[in-house]
Amino acid sequence: MVRPTPLLATAFAGASLIAAAGASDRGQELFELKVRPTLADSCYSCHSQEAGSIEGELTLDNRAAVQRGGRRGAVVVPGDPDASLLIQAIEHRHGEVQMPPGERLPLETIDAFREWVALGAPDPRGGAAPQIDTIATRSADHWAFQPPRLAEPPQTADDWPRTEFDALIAAKLHNAGHAPTDEASREALIRRLYFDLSGLAPTAEQVRDFVESPDADAYERLVDRLLDSPRFGERWARHWLDVARFADTKGYVFTEDRTFPNAYKYRDWVIAAFNDDMPVDRFLQLQLAADLLTTEGDERHLAAQGFVTLGRRFINNQHDIIADRIDVVFRGMMGLTVACARCHDHKYDPISDEDYYALYGVFTSSVEQQDEQFPLRLVDKEQPENVGVFIRGSEHNRGAAVERGFPEFFGSFAPDVDSGSGRRELAAAITSRDNPLTARVYVNRVWGHLFGEQLVRTPSDFGLRCEAPPQQAVLDHLAVQFMDHGWSTKWLVREIVSSSSYRQSAQASPELLAADAENVLWGRANRRRLDFESLRDRLLDAAGLLAAEQVGGPSENIAAADGGARRTLYAHIDRQNLPGLFRTFDFASPDAHSPERPRTLVPQQALYLMNNPIVQRSAEVIAGRLTAVSNSDRVHHLYRRVLGRDPREDELTLALDFLARGEPAALPPGDWTFGYGAVATTDSSTTVSFAPLVHFSENRWQPEPAFPNEQFGYVCITPTGGHPGNSAQFCSIRRWTSPDSGELIVRGQLERHESQGDGVDGMIVSSKRGMIAKWTVVTGAQPTPARVDAVQPGEIFDFVVDCRETPAYDSFQWKTDVSLVTKTSRRTWRSEEGFHGPEAPPLDRLTQLAQVLLVSNEFLYVD
Repeated sequence: MVRPTPLLATAFAGASLIAAAGASDRGQELFELKVRPTLADSCYSCHSQEAGSIEGELTLDNRAAVQRGGRRGAVVVPGDPDASLLIQAIEHRHGEVQMPPGERLPLETIDAFREWVALGAPDPRGGAAPQIDTIATRSADHWAFQPPRLAEPPQTADDWPRTEFDALIAAKLHNAGHAPTDEASREALIRRLYFDLSGLAPTAEQVRDFVESPDADAYERLVDRLLDSPRFGERWARHWLDVARFADTKGYVFTEDRTFPNAYKYRDWVIAAFNDDMPVDRFLQLQLAADLLTTEGDERHLAAQGFVTLGRRFINNQHDIIADRIDVVFRGMMGLTVACARCHDHKYDPISDEDYYALYGVFTSSVEQQDEQFPLRLVDKEQPENVGVFIRGSEHNRGAAVERGFPEFFGSFAPDVDSGSGRRELAAAITSRDNPLTARVYVNRVWGHLFGEQLVRTPSDFGLRCEAPPQQAVLDHLAVQFMDHGWSTKWLVREIVSSSSYRQSAQASPELLAADAENVLWGRANRRRLDFESLRDRLLDAAGLLAAEQVGGPSENIAAADGGARRTLYAHIDRQNLPGLFRTFDFASPDAHSPERPRTLVPQQALYLMNNPIVQRSAEVIAGRLTAVSNSDRVHHLYRRVLGRDPREDELTLALDFLARGEPAALPPGDWTFGYGAVATTDSSTTVSFAPLVHFSENRWQPEPAFPNEQFGYVCITPTGGHPGNSAQFCSIRRWTSPDSGELIVRGQLERHESQGDGVDGMIVSSKRGMIAKWTVVTGAQPTPARVDAVQPGEIFDFVVDCRETPAYDSFQWKTDVSLVTKTSRRTWRSEEGFHGPEAPPLDRLTQLAQVLLVSNEFLYVD
């Protein structure tokens, strides 16, 4: 290699300096003439310190700000326009970022920006990069992203605190100028404990024994007994099934079988886990990676993966299924809305779309496996996959592949994924003691189930929009202690229910109610209504109909005619056709993870309790089993059975007065009756043979439970029409009886919309004057007017539909208005308004009293 002489070296150096100076001058010129004006006109409105909202955490106010970049990192790579995000954005060739939004800059301006960057992006603007509020800066200080710490309970001479967190609550209350509410009565406390720990009410005998017990530790022994009961696992399993969006079916999946085989075994596993007090870190880990964490002899834990697999199937769209799984894992276990980063970086939390697709790779590297003895579960693929970011959520527009792993912001405690899907590592990261969220989120859920409200009122979102709760010290203190006590749910529940805070009365002073209406300082107990499961269980239990001893097992249809006898926990959950009963009483939607149940107070709830057969059946059974002779004794027994106590004197007086009124009269017959039969015509008369339709199903009257029936065919009557049977012997008949004399005016329209078959005949036949009118409809609609003079009281008019020769395709609509005009009035009956199912006979007075107690606030509320 020839070294240059000093003279040549000096010449080369001089030429380089001249070229650099020329490039600098050209770059400065481009910046002043093209770049700076464009930034001011097209960029500063969103990317300057003066902007109302800084988009992408990027400011362009000076050179330091440009060099710092925004949330996606540096926007300019001096000397390399193609690698510069700024150039990609203004050329509209970046998959997600196109600036300015809408129409591109002029080509001349874009070329000037490219040249400017190629020349090193000279920028004469000095000064430090402006300080801006970013997700990164907020995340670094966010309360929920810091490790929870034990608080030092304040010293107090007050003997109210029973636990360390009681002292923390009392201190906050005292600082606000308030004091805790008095302790609830023993009657209230035993009810509260029974419902919270078992979901069932105590009997009158259990209440009496507890209230009269002289033992100083009677409360603590009651807590231990309830924690040891199998009912505890059933009660707390239902809480977790809300988190897990558990259902027995897949939702809409075309013609595929909608049932998840063995889904109930996941529920059984959850029940057993709570009854066995499985450490919660293990409980969570198994639900993510039981196949990777169990050994021979522990195969029963494979059912745990129903947490991930038993979600909605989204017509088998794999991307939606994985999004649902990421959502249920992170909102359910860590209180993070990670799924919001599916199409772009999270708008509020430190979760990027790369983080989302790192997790997507974990779940897409697992395949589903169906065993005969387990619910659907996951196993690792032989070859795991790393997935490229779906640009704007589009699977057909992907970025670079992202390594499987945990969200980067929380990665300090997450092990690397070396092989396999990464579910094992995901489980370890979520349950790491260094994870600041998991223990907090779980403790917060438990607190909410015991107090009726959570310390953090957004139980599945602990992100940046979640403000620290006023009693954060209580949450953090319990979270640390919970982990210190082996992640034991029973320890946590015992600690909370043993506290003075839990034992407070719901009867607070007006001053405290006014000052802390939402009870964020926890100076009183919250009034709570029974949830759907406890309500139905209590109705059955009060009547002695609840089969409570069998723990676990297949689901049963509680919306069926008899409603079943097992606890509501075991109800069959059809996520596509969830019965209205569930929705009426605020059941958690099984379509997605449910942070908490809605709490509504709507008329439908009262109407259900007044009219539904399960309530009436319970009332009838309770009243029927009262063997006492005197009404006074019956009332006492009734109160003890339903409310767990004896009546007060004023209640006893009211009840005895009510029972003394005598039995209610029978209900009057309806205006319409529904049946089938034949029309017989002779030279002198037309008559109708009529047999009532006696079975009511799916809003139609039919002759027998089986429908259609080999003998009768499809004969039925619906609110607006029906179907004749398979011969002229089984015509469909809607019967109306005149209550008075006058002129009868009939208006209506008979419709048949099938193109096949030979149509139907419609007839109006009078019991006194025979055939009034007759119409034939093959396809289409036919008006059916009629007028009859001098109608007599009791005269019957049958609206008959015959199948003609071919008994097929004969569904019909026949809406009819029947008006009776008398000398003084005109009254109209509409056929669809007169339609109803069977009317139950009126309840006797004792049964009515039982039902009144079953729908009382005392029965329906915990406090």
